[in-house]
Amino acid sequence: MGKKKAKEPEPPAKDEFDPLQIVSKNPGTVVLMLDSPEETVLQSACEALYTFAVKCEENRQTLLNLGALERLLKHIKSEYIIIRRNATMCLGTLCQNVNVRKALRKLDCIESLIKLLGPEEEALCHEFASLALTLLAGEFGNKVEIFEKNGMESLIRLLGSTDCDIQKNAVECISLLVEDYQCRSAIRELNGFQPLFALFDSPYAIIQELALNTLINCSFEAANREEIRKLEGLQKIVDFIGVKEYDDLHVKAMQVLSNCMHDLESMEIIRSTGSLEKFLAFAAESAISDVQQCAAKSLAVAAQCDETRKILHEQECEKTLITLLTNESPPVQAAAAEALAVMSESLSSRDKIGKLEGIPCLVNLLKSDDPEVRQFSSLALANLTTSSANCSVLIDKGGAESLVRLLTDTKPQTQVNSAVCLTNLANNESWRAEINNFEIIPSLVAALNSNNPSVQSKMALTAAAFLCDSDARTQFRQEGGLVPLVQYLSSNVSEVRRTASWAMVICGNDSAIASELCSLGAFDLLQTIALSGSRKSGFGDAALECLFDCNLPAKYSLRGYLSPSNIVGDGFYDCGKIRPEAKILTLEELSREPVNTARPVLYVNLTCPIRKPSPKLATTISAEKSVEKLAKPSKLTLKEIKRSKSQTHAEKEAEIPLVELPAEETRDPLSWKPPADPDLIGYIRDVHEKIAPLPSIEDQIIELARCDNFVTNIDINRSGLPARMFFALKLALSVESTKG
Repeated sequence: MGKKKAKEPEPPAKDEFDPLQIVSKNPGTVVLMLDSPEETVLQSACEALYTFAVKCEENRQTLLNLGALERLLKHIKSEYIIIRRNATMCLGTLCQNVNVRKALRKLDCIESLIKLLGPEEEALCHEFASLALTLLAGEFGNKVEIFEKNGMESLIRLLGSTDCDIQKNAVECISLLVEDYQCRSAIRELNGFQPLFALFDSPYAIIQELALNTLINCSFEAANREEIRKLEGLQKIVDFIGVKEYDDLHVKAMQVLSNCMHDLESMEIIRSTGSLEKFLAFAAESAISDVQQCAAKSLAVAAQCDETRKILHEQECEKTLITLLTNESPPVQAAAAEALAVMSESLSSRDKIGKLEGIPCLVNLLKSDDPEVRQFSSLALANLTTSSANCSVLIDKGGAESLVRLLTDTKPQTQVNSAVCLTNLANNESWRAEINNFEIIPSLVAALNSNNPSVQSKMALTAAAFLCDSDARTQFRQEGGLVPLVQYLSSNVSEVRRTASWAMVICGNDSAIASELCSLGAFDLLQTIALSGSRKSGFGDAALECLFDCNLPAKYSLRGYLSPSNIVGDGFYDCGKIRPEAKILTLEELSREPVNTARPVLYVNLTCPIRKPSPKLATTISAEKSVEKLAKPSKLTLKEIKRSKSQTHAEKEAEIPLVELPAEETRDPLSWKPPADPDLIGYIRDVHEKIAPLPSIEDQIIELARCDNFVTNIDINRSGLPARMFFALKLALSVESTKG
């Protein structure tokens, strides 16, 4: 049998290309290879481009410029797993470039990336697709699209992956997504909290931190906090804080706990499990200032509610906070002072802080160089000084001087706090006098020039509190404090207008101040406010009434009447009824008006030359008898009445109550001096002599009524003065007669 020959290989087909090994160092060539229909070419090209993109940022920009994005997006949908995986790896790496992310926003890529998170895909697809989504989730529009394309569900499922890189990308993407309120609700509905708490046990700190960041955002919503309570998440957070190895993440955990403390239910759980006591002890004993600061802020947040504040008080939270006040770190001091300020809104806490010597610590912090420390320590004292016992401690520890200095602090809120505190102290007269020794008036005037509405309103209130003393009012006027008060009346802030009006009510009883307020335009501004439907207020009306009482001519011209307590004296004038919006002219301004046919201006001038009494007693007695007859119906002529009255009052030297008779030489010089009316003095003496001896107010009023016809006749026929002016005068005399 012959030897069998070996089978010869078949020659290659004539239309088949021999295998070609391509070596290229040009990325443009490789990008063009992405258009190849061959699987092996695409696989090699994607792998080569991934290696090139990983190297540096410039390479990623180069691939973008060469048009690799559109080609890669096509291949992440490939039916071949290796091509899909390599293209996803390259695309995820390219997304680290900001220009690539901008370009991807214009392309429909998010839905394709979410599909790569499916359970049937390889781990590398999960890793780089989640990386790409994380980098894209920084933009709000991409957040919305990922949520709408159901990306949250796939990302939550990846939290349970055994691959730490996949966990990291997934939780980071979720932490960005939950910045939007829709995603915060979705994570609860998709049962995402349990996987997040499971990440607390991760050996990688970055994963733990990202999980805490996610919980911080999620815990802003009440429904999410309720879900956290159901999953015993509060206990897990407290346990996490208790692990010393996690001290660099304790601040994040406390922020989650702080958000949860908004709810009374959470506080009840924390207290019932003993976690609150552990938390307070941990805050006081921690050696990390950031942790202590965050703990104090958490307590401040929790104390916002009355019920939770009561729980904190029962756990002696004030003791922990006062301990933190002695910390050397200014941020810790500021946070502790802020928490004490919130706690002191409760009466029981105010008393507790006072007994625990918290006020001396806060007084010391008023001198701090840190503006935050000064702000919150002054806020705490403002709340604490609603108690007189705490006020006494503050005064004894020298806090008043520091508070006066803070009236001109650089921070407006510190100015407000110190003003409120000083206003509380001003309720005590002795404390008010002591504070005046620290030159509070100049500081107040300086602070009144602030442009901040809150500062303006509080400073005006403080000014009102300290202007009860005449010396303070005088100093306030001399320092120029009335100018900003008048300017406040034009403020668009109603609170500023009201407090300025109240300050004017307090100091407006001083005639010098009232006169200067009117000269500064306060009277006209208050009139405008009174006529306004939107700006009118009781405070403005009270201030206007106060200035009216110091400017009786204006009051009489506008209202047509005077109050029983208004005393008409020398210098009063009646220019007639005017419209409410009209400007009230002074007597000097009226004297410059040209003579016209309008109603005359009637002026009360009690200045008269001094006359010597007549030596003829008989003439005096006769004149007195003639005056007595004037009270009854008489047939005496008007000429005889005039002559007898003139003789009688020229010889009398009795002093007229209620009406000042300034000497001629002591009167203020006027450009125009009105003529004197000596008969007016006689009329006033007559009326006073008739009513003064009467024993009761009723008799005096009746006698005045009987004299009404007499006075009115003389009023109209002799001096031309209207009866209504003398009616006010008679009321004033009746009030004085009751005193004498």
